[in-house]
Amino acid sequence: MTRFFMGILWLGLTLALGIGASSASVFAEEKPYSGLVTIQKINKAEGAQQIIEVKGKKGTLQVTLSNETVIDLHALISLKDVEPGSSIHVLAKKQAEQHGSGGARYPPMLVQIHAIVTGSLKPPFVPEKLQEQGLTWVSGTLKQVRNGLDREVDGFRLGTSLGTEVLKVERVKSSKLKKRMKVFISGYLDESDRKNKTLDAVELISMAQRWKKYPSTHDFSKRTPKPRKKKRDDTEEDGDLPF
Repeated sequence: MTRFFMGILWLGLTLALGIGASSASVFAEEKPYSGLVTIQKINKAEGAQQIIEVKGKKGTLQVTLSNETVIDLHALISLKDVEPGSSIHVLAKKQAEQHGSGGARYPPMLVQIHAIVTGSLKPPFVPEKLQEQGLTWVSGTLKQVRNGLDREVDGFRLGTSLGTEVLKVERVKSSKLKKRMKVFISGYLDESDRKNKTLDAVELISMAQRWKKYPSTHDFSKRTPKPRKKKRDDTEEDGDLPF
């Protein structure tokens, strides 16, 4: 009788451990990840998803792009090529209206312009060093004034030439991605299979290699997504039940 009950107890523990291991795998936390990578291969989209292969510090990753993945393409253009009416963000110092001799008036201006970005951007926190210089973000719609000779945003003239470099941020589809592109990517990394690491992409940015103001315009250190748990897979769990 004792052996019988010991056998039942052992069987119960074995089944419990088996089910526990299965549940752990189903609900295992994915690892939030972000970093710079190079696109090596772009597979044809299948339905709402597309797989691309990238390589970076984590080695080769199979990256899944979905309709929810944000893809931004960065490019450098001149201020004169920014269309009137475009969304624009200027990191500069505000200068109030000035009055000169003979009743001359000079409109409010943005001076000491550090960076200009057009397109989709949530201006980040201004670095302390630039704050000490009185620089702040001014956002609005770009306007042409003085018969197209000057540009204005939020009531401030831009105190810079029309040849000034501007970072253009354009929201694009995955069809704009190309092999050998260097991109910033963020998402959820699964390294459970060392030979087939995968990443569910949240954001992908094709960066402008010559833009030197990224430390001021994009805080990549804060673009890593928050942790999440895998969705419950009832089918997989049911398949492991002992009955």
